[in-house]
Amino acid sequence: MLTVKGIVLNQRTIGEQDRFIDILTAEYGVMEVLVKGAGKISSRTGSGTQLFAYSEFCLNDKKKGARMLSSVSPIQIFYGLRTSVTAVALASYFSQILTFAVLPRTGTPELLRLLHGCLHYLSEPEPDEAILKSIFELRCASLLGFMPDVVMCRRCGTYLPESLFFAVEDGHFFCRDCKRPADDLHHLIEAPAGTLQAVRHIVLSDIEKVFSFRLRGSSRAPLFRFAEDFLRYHVDREFQTLEFYKALRGETT
Repeated sequence: MLTVKGIVLNQRTIGEQDRFIDILTAEYGVMEVLVKGAGKISSRTGSGTQLFAYSEFCLNDKKKGARMLSSVSPIQIFYGLRTSVTAVALASYFSQILTFAVLPRTGTPELLRLLHGCLHYLSEPEPDEAILKSIFELRCASLLGFMPDVVMCRRCGTYLPESLFFAVEDGHFFCRDCKRPADDLHHLIEAPAGTLQAVRHIVLSDIEKVFSFRLRGSSRAPLFRFAEDFLRYHVDREFQTLEFYKALRGETT
């Protein structure tokens, strides 16, 4: 018997009443769990195994490659999340990234805390979804081993230039004065100093503080573009959930 806490990332129906769920845990990465009788009206597992639920799971030993759920106790359901279609779509994007990128039997406590924090703030009234999306993308990429180099200009060592360029492939930046004609062959994103400060906060702050900042004006759009492009490039995967989220918001990919 094994007891773990985790967040349900997705569900797959098996037959008429059974269901497989994938759970993000701190100790074992993403775990596949069989929930017998999940489709029954009388099932006692419904709330604790629903999508995005944070619960404590009691699991039986492995059978046919997957563990079977013995019992579940919901900890946090994030009811507010379900009042917004775009919030659910964004949470689904986060879940798809983690399902793809996190290996089984891999310790992921920081990723679990990151997802939990994002779901918490998405559940609040009128969340800043764009900022939460960028926080998740950049922090997740960093935790997966792709942290961008945001200490100083790669070429002259300036700490905070007024205007700069992010290089998506390498994750570094250089100031406007250091830009060279050959750089145009690479994927560059121009940004003001405020964007750089935001990226630094996201990738370097303690997880408890990563959500505690605001960003306004011309610094927002470059952050959103860099975060999305940086994660996509380094994970090397397109996500249908991102396409759906953008379609809901009337955005182009």
